[in-house]
Amino acid sequence: MKLRTFQMRILLWTWGLLLVALAVIFYYSTELVGNDLVKATRQRAMSELDSIEWLIREHVTFDTEQDFAKWVDGLGRRLGTRITYIGKGGRVMADSVVGYAAVHTMDNHSGRPEVVAAHIDGRGSNIRYSDTLRKDMLYVAARVTGAINVEDGILRLAVPFSKVGDRLSSLRANFIWIFLATMVFAVVVSMLMSRNMSREITEFSRLAQSIGDGDYATQLRVVPGSEFMPLAQSINSMAKSIERNVRTIRDQKGQLQAIFEGMREGVMSLDARGHIESYNTALDEMFNLADSTVGRTPIEVTRRYEIQDLVDELREKPEQEERSVQIDLMDSRVVEVSAVPFLDHNGVRKIILVFYDITEMKRSEKGLKEFVANASHQLRTPLTSIKGYTETLLDNPPANPEDGRFFLEIVLKNANHMDKVISSMLALAKSEQVGKQLKLEPVSGREYIARTVGDVTPWAAERGITLRTRTPDDDMTVMAETDGLLHVFHNLLNNAVKYSPDNGVITVGAEDDGESIVFTVEDQGPGISREHSTKVFERFYRVDENTVDSSSGSAGLGLAICRRIVRNFGGEIWHDGYGEGTQGARFCFRLNKPARAAG
Repeated sequence: MKLRTFQMRILLWTWGLLLVALAVIFYYSTELVGNDLVKATRQRAMSELDSIEWLIREHVTFDTEQDFAKWVDGLGRRLGTRITYIGKGGRVMADSVVGYAAVHTMDNHSGRPEVVAAHIDGRGSNIRYSDTLRKDMLYVAARVTGAINVEDGILRLAVPFSKVGDRLSSLRANFIWIFLATMVFAVVVSMLMSRNMSREITEFSRLAQSIGDGDYATQLRVVPGSEFMPLAQSINSMAKSIERNVRTIRDQKGQLQAIFEGMREGVMSLDARGHIESYNTALDEMFNLADSTVGRTPIEVTRRYEIQDLVDELREKPEQEERSVQIDLMDSRVVEVSAVPFLDHNGVRKIILVFYDITEMKRSEKGLKEFVANASHQLRTPLTSIKGYTETLLDNPPANPEDGRFFLEIVLKNANHMDKVISSMLALAKSEQVGKQLKLEPVSGREYIARTVGDVTPWAAERGITLRTRTPDDDMTVMAETDGLLHVFHNLLNNAVKYSPDNGVITVGAEDDGESIVFTVEDQGPGISREHSTKVFERFYRVDENTVDSSSGSAGLGLAICRRIVRNFGGEIWHDGYGEGTQGARFCFRLNKPARAAG
């Protein structure tokens, strides 16, 4: 018999568990019996100790200490027990084994464990080896009141412990024989039982192999009363259930394959009649379907005729493979519905509907169209101007060179504006592309405010504009990227200077709110009304949408680029609402502080 066979493993586990159980029983039984023997011996010794104490009190008087020692010696010989009387300071006054003549040579007994316990608690006991008697002894001691010519002290009784040990040894020997007999009996019984079990398990293995090979007709023989009868019945039932489930799995395999080929979000499965068989949670959230959805037609649960037309077309045209349609939902979402037909295991044509939310894609397309339209508007006006003045120079060259120079300056100004528009468009596209790949680092807000103010001051001084700063004393460290932060400050300050009146004041401020720094740029210009305060960050947006600012070279993308850069930094930017009854505009943006500096 090989060790790795199932039968041998059962036998080894059975023997091992039995061995452990018997060992535990053996240990606790001998320990408990041993403890009981020691306890009984200690109680008997204590009882004898009480009797000796009573005899000492009843004796009333002793002529001398020696007379008391002789009395103790005689009593110990009659009882067959060693009796010791210990006086004050641990001095031995009498001992039935040593005798009075040699008592004074005995060691001081004040440190004996049983004597110490008797002094504290009135009674004490201890088991240890006796150097005088050369064997293990059980010592019990009690604090007693002396008699005449006998001082108060400790009465101690020593009982040989060897008898208890002999009884324990005999008990252990008997347990060992019982242990061996039980093991032999268990080995024989377990081998007989495991042989029968191994035979039945082999039959189970053969049936499992037959089921794995696709033979579901094989059945186990059910023996009434056998311990494996419930298992055999369960396996026979399982074989039939597996046969049914395999057919279902083949059907569902086609459904799952079609679902994975066309899955977007919501999924609806239709039977051959075009009625709903199943649907997923995403579709339920999209249309808020009722509990009675299964078994109904798509138009009944979605109220959309476009979906029902799509299903009917696929059912009427078996050659049609895949169709899709877009529908607008009541909550402004746009959904694309794809219909994918498939054949089940019986060859019946069924349909899977896949609902994909394309709202964001549509918004992006709309944004792209608006962007192209705005960009065309921004470029058409200067391009028309360039074309007109160029044609004038070619067709009717001015006689005065100064007039020609004036025309060329207008052409150059419009060309610069077109260059600014294109450069800004490229900058915005770049900032949107690298937003998620940007690596932020701690930078000093104070340093970049100072650099920007220094760059803009000469231009502001030409118009008598004063730049002021109102910031905390620290460096105002924030998580950003150097070029992007400098661009934001430059754009906001340039706008402030451009729209400020002559001899006005621009204030650059910053506030620490604990987790972030809020930077502000305030001017005294015409301001921006509440109607336009959120739209100014859109691409090419202007308060007067028919105006193209080619005179200053503005592309209408500055604030849109600032918003993208700040968002790339994980912050936010906004207009604070100045301009309605309050002179000037106030732009703010918030950037996070490094984690170690937050709070």
